[in-house]
Amino acid sequence: MTINLVTAIAAKALDGLFAQQTATAQNVANASSTHFTPLRVSFEDALRDAAALRPGDTQASVLSRVSGVTPRLAAPLPFESNTVRLDDEIASASETSARYAMLIGMLDRTMQMEQLAIKGG
Repeated sequence: MTINLVTAIAAKALDGLFAQQTATAQNVANASSTHFTPLRVSFEDALRDAAALRPGDTQASVLSRVSGVTPRLAAPLPFESNTVRLDDEIASASETSARYAMLIGMLDRTMQMEQLAIKGG
């Protein structure tokens, strides 16, 4: 994988984590609202599938697939749990924060490698 592809995948992952933070905030804010259905975000499987290398792929084709991935906010189906569990939401917020920090660190190291390659030293 090239640095551009890694950067594109990480940027899309950050978009997904931002959507996850938004959903968690909505769920916590509406925890005591009647008839509120908690929001969930799905993007990881779609991003993984888009980034997977297929026979005959070029960097442009993979970048195109990755750029087409959009995080989706969705409510669970009615027969699923319709209650907000604050302990689950806090755990989700902590996990999202840790993933966000990891991705930012990875992007920082990627940019440092690019700068080193450009400077030649």
